Amino acid sequence: MKYQSILLGAVLMTSLGACSKFLDEQPTAHQSTATYYVTSEDAVRAVTDAYRMLKDQAYGGYSPSSFGDIMADDANKGGGGASDQELIQQLKLFTAKSDNGYVYNAWRDNYKGVYLANLVLQKVPPIQMDDALKTRVLSEAKFLRAYYYLHLVRLFGRIPLIKQPIDDGNYNVPQSEEPEVLAAIEQDAREAIAGLPEKSRQAVSDRGRATKGAAQALLLEVYMWQKKWTQAQQIGDSIINSQQYVLAADVTKIWTLEGEFGPESIFELNYENIPGKNTGNLLNLFDAPRNTWGYGFVVPSQSLVNEFERGDPRFRATVISGNQLMPDGTTANTATSETGYWNRKYWLPVNQIPTNNGGGAGDGPTNDRIFGLAQVMLWTAEAAFHNGNVGHATDLVNQIRIRARNSGGNTDMTILPNRATVTLNDIYHEMRVETALGEHRRFYELVRTGRAASVLPNFKAGVNEHVPIPLNEIQLSGGVLIQNKGY
Repeated sequence: MKYQSILLGAVLMTSLGACSKFLDEQPTAHQSTATYYVTSEDAVRAVTDAYRMLKDQAYGGYSPSSFGDIMADDANKGGGGASDQELIQQLKLFTAKSDNGYVYNAWRDNYKGVYLANLVLQKVPPIQMDDALKTRVLSEAKFLRAYYYLHLVRLFGRIPLIKQPIDDGNYNVPQSEEPEVLAAIEQDAREAIAGLPEKSRQAVSDRGRATKGAAQALLLEVYMWQKKWTQAQQIGDSIINSQQYVLAADVTKIWTLEGEFGPESIFELNYENIPGKNTGNLLNLFDAPRNTWGYGFVVPSQSLVNEFERGDPRFRATVISGNQLMPDGTTANTATSETGYWNRKYWLPVNQIPTNNGGGAGDGPTNDRIFGLAQVMLWTAEAAFHNGNVGHATDLVNQIRIRARNSGGNTDMTILPNRATVTLNDIYHEMRVETALGEHRRFYELVRTGRAASVLPNFKAGVNEHVPIPLNEIQLSGGVLIQNKGY
């Protein structure tokens, strides 16, 4: 695998700016790696750099929503027509080739993150600094490396597993098998758990940094991929019973600015609306209705609309319908939407749109929610079901449904009745309506649970579980990298 371009990109990208308060620090990756890593401040700045690739760069970089939402059945591409971001439509139709730019961006940006995390793990240990702070910095780096590798292995399958910065010119690293990559992610996540603070012990200024719960949630997801149901239920129950997280009272408020870092937030990216700084969330712009200030991408599909039960308050918190009265008093016009619906998760009321407040297109304020308690509870329910603990699974699902029933000012207590005994399909249903268009996991969940071929048109089992390895990476490797089957 050729890393010259990736390493150069990792250096250049740090000048793009920050996505949260703790990211508003001086970047370090442009400094000399031989002389910079000396003080505790250097160590903190180095791991801060490693967070930067978490920032959803929408359609100029790695685009989690293109893979997780559009490539699944939750959303259509949207935008200004078939030719607008045609490369995303190729993902949707499973016709993307190895030269698809979004495929390359996903590879490039996640490996940039791996490089920056590896740099921390190599350079920080010799620094003379407070032991507790050093442990936290190294644990954050292990969490981030595990997170980036999870994205890579889900998308590409067999990938190069690189655990230290390459500085000897040996850039062509053969691919490792998926079980080896997943085992490495497990190890990093477990070591991160041991060194990270609980949410309740994290300073407000550090919101957006990894905590013990974030690493536990990451480990839970890895267990789910490997069908390690016993371990998954154990770690899921540990998070649920940790007294660090509770379900928010109103699910419809979670995806508002007021709902950020709420009681069930386990890990989220902290975007700030700093007018003119161009460091906000681009999804606010790209997913906003075209007849407001946005580009109208990631439009809810009819399949997703049909998934919601009658009266479910989560529907109006996920989907904008035609002539819907919005919280800011405007009336939604969906005439130009590809499906007749707009995405609610990244919608902003008029008074929060950056361009109405002296800001620009790149100043979107909405945080990306990565891990939340509801998703953890539903993964735990799935694991419990496989373990034969159907009663526990049923209780977890019903807690989610009760919360939804009591949300959004609903007064009809006949909606979303409790399940007597859940089935796997009940759990899958709850996952979909609870997290759609926000956590960008639908495609991966369909693959993980073996349902993709029966749900997604044009999906070829044995091929489309993964996207192709980028063509230029294969060419640069001189044949070391082997293309995925079917591409």
